[in-house]
Amino acid sequence: MKVSSPKPSSDDKAAEEEVEKIPPYDEATQALIDAAQKAREQFDEVEKSLKEMEESIRNLEKEISFDFGPNGEFSYMYGQCYELATNEYIYRLCPFNRVSQKPKHGGSETSLGTWGSWAGSDDNKFSIMKYEHGTGCWQGPNRSTTVKLSCGKETIVTSTTEPSRCEYSMEFVTPAACHEPKDLGHDEL
Repeated sequence: MKVSSPKPSSDDKAAEEEVEKIPPYDEATQALIDAAQKAREQFDEVEKSLKEMEESIRNLEKEISFDFGPNGEFSYMYGQCYELATNEYIYRLCPFNRVSQKPKHGGSETSLGTWGSWAGSDDNKFSIMKYEHGTGCWQGPNRSTTVKLSCGKETIVTSTTEPSRCEYSMEFVTPAACHEPKDLGHDEL
């Protein structure tokens, strides 16, 4: 069966002829049209730049709102992510942002929580990070993660476990968790 393309209607032909009959603008009008187009393009560029600056300001305001420790020692981790690969999953910790797991052999990423707060004891507040409101477990709570920090030479996730259903625990080693020794009091001359 042969299918023929539709024939243009008389209305389509009339519209095309109408466009062809529009005379060109005089020089002054065309100059105004060109100037308006240039102004629109410049406005769009400035508006884009303004939106980028506003986003940058929001990000900086968010960053300075974090408690990075008494001397800001944890600030270097902001914007960084650290991974630990196990037999089944790749765990990803992005301090002050989120924790996730992704199946090692394909599949979608699952949120194990977003930054909540420091959760260490009063005398060692900066020893535990709490991440909350992760992806909900089937017929269960939303996932959450407790990250226990300890002193070490490099910044690395050393282990991840799931001690209770949908509640994860991570061990995270970092030089930022090292404490200076107490002043031993010297009696030099």
